[in-house]
Amino acid sequence: MPSGRLAAVLVAFLATIILFGASGPATSAATDPPGLARIMNAIARVESGGSYTAQNASSGAYGKYQIMPSSWQGWAAIYLGDAGAKQTPANQETVAAAKLRALYRWLGNWRRVAYWWLTGSSQTSGWSYAATRYVNKVMAYYSASTAAPIAPAPTA
Repeated sequence: MPSGRLAAVLVAFLATIILFGASGPATSAATDPPGLARIMNAIARVESGGSYTAQNASSGAYGKYQIMPSSWQGWAAIYLGDAGAKQTPANQETVAAAKLRALYRWLGNWRRVAYWWLTGSSQTSGWSYAATRYVNKVMAYYSASTAAPIAPAPTA
């Protein structure tokens, strides 16, 4: 039996699993932040052109939202209840929507969420030119978007 800090971490981890398992991964649209579908469309357009099978050869990021493999495992564990879940189109949509909901609640606006999606950082100023360009591109698609999802890009 682990002792001290390790035991506390294990208890907290198990409590999180139980909490998310009991509530289930799905969240109702009534709790969605405004513009969730639009930001999902915008990020997908910038990241992959909407392709569920897009893969970045250098980073390993995969799918419509270009989620890193290490992030996928953690997010799938939280939002799907299975760290080993495959990156099916349905799972990509569920995980991305849940993560974006959580980010919006934490960061408070979609610009900061887009910045976090690219960098993993919550800083509010001092963004690089490349990061600012990325956020501006996402937000331009967001502004022009309707709630309807974009069609995925054809796969080879």
